[in-house]
Amino acid sequence: MKFNRVAGLVLIVFALMNGFTIVSAQEDSPLQVVATTSIIADVARNVGGDLVEVTSLIPPEADAHSYSLSPQQVVSITQADVVLVNGATLEESLLDIVLDNATIPPIVVSVGVDVLAIGGHNEDENHDEEADHDDHDEEAHEHEAVDYVGVLGDSAECDIDHEDHDGDEAHTDEEDAEHEGEEAHDHGVCDPHFWMSVPNVITWVENIQAAFTAVDPDNAGVYQDNADQYILQLNALNDDIVEMVDTLPEVNRVLVTNHEFLGYFAAEYGFEVVGTVIPSASTLADVNPQDIIALVEVIADENVSAIFAEVSANSDLAETVASEAGRDVAIITLYSEALSAEDGPASTYVDYMRYNATQIVTALGG
Repeated sequence: MKFNRVAGLVLIVFALMNGFTIVSAQEDSPLQVVATTSIIADVARNVGGDLVEVTSLIPPEADAHSYSLSPQQVVSITQADVVLVNGATLEESLLDIVLDNATIPPIVVSVGVDVLAIGGHNEDENHDEEADHDDHDEEAHEHEAVDYVGVLGDSAECDIDHEDHDGDEAHTDEEDAEHEGEEAHDHGVCDPHFWMSVPNVITWVENIQAAFTAVDPDNAGVYQDNADQYILQLNALNDDIVEMVDTLPEVNRVLVTNHEFLGYFAAEYGFEVVGTVIPSASTLADVNPQDIIALVEVIADENVSAIFAEVSANSDLAETVASEAGRDVAIITLYSEALSAEDGPASTYVDYMRYNATQIVTALGG
C-alpha cells in the first residue's frame, strides 16, 4: 500500500504529539532542519537553538506563492532530518517537490490551528448596505462574525488534493459531488496565513518542539526549555500588539489589502477586512475588473485611508485602485509570507509582527 503523502503531512504531527519517535538523530551533530518559509525557520531556530541547523527554502522578502526551488535546495530536502511546512496549500508552487524529495514525512506546523475561510467573515453577517457611511459612526462598523472552517488536521480540509499524486485512487462523479457538499468546503478555500495571529505561532512552537523531541529525545529538556522561553516572548509580543491597537478608535479598524493575507490579524486583534485588490489567498490569482470597480466604491464608502500591500508582491494594481478612489489613499507596504533581510526591520518573527502592527496602527490613526 502506497503512503498517502498529503495525508501524511497531517498524520505525522499526530504521531509526534502522541509520543511516537519517527526517526533517530545522529549523535553529536545538529539536526538538519528544512523549513519552507523564513518565518517558520525563525521559529524553529528559537525552539532548537544550537541543536539545530535550519535552512529556509523561500528566502527573505520572497513570495511564497510563486517561488521556485534551486537544485541545491532540492538536495537539502533529501538530506533533512526534519522538514517543516505551513500547510493549507500556502506552499502551492513547491509542495509537490517537497513531498517527492523528503525522506521523512514533513511536519505541518499549523496542525491544531483554527482555520479561517478566505475572506474570514460569515456571509450572513455582512455590513448593512443601507447604513449611512457618511456618519462614520461605530454602529456602521460593527465587526462581522468570524467564519472559521474548522481545525487544521481535524475538521478543516485544506491540504487535500482531490487528484491523487500516485494515480492509484480514482474518484467517481458521485464521490466528487459528495465531497464537494461537505461542510468544510461550503466555506471555500482555507486561508493559510496563520502566523498573522501570535497565538497561532505559539501552536507552531508546540508542534515544532514535539517534532524535535521525537527525532532527538535525548535533548527533550532543552527543546522544552527553549520553547517555554520563546512562548514567554510571544505572549509579551501579543500583549504589546493589543496595547498598540487599543490606541486606535474602533471606527478606524478597517483594512483593505493587496491580497488576502491579514485575515488572522484582523480576527485576532479586532479589525475588519472590508476589501482586497486580489480577492484570493494567493498573489497569483486573476483579478476581475468588476471587483476593482466594487473595491473603489468600498474605499469611498468606508473612508479608507490606506491599502496594505506586500513587500514581496507587485503593488501596481493597488496603486491603480488608490488613484481611482478619488481621495487620498496611501499604499503601506507590509511583510507577508517572508521576513525581511537580516539588516531590515523584520528579520525575526517578533520584529516582523511588531513592524506590521506598527505600520497598520499608525496608518489608520493610532
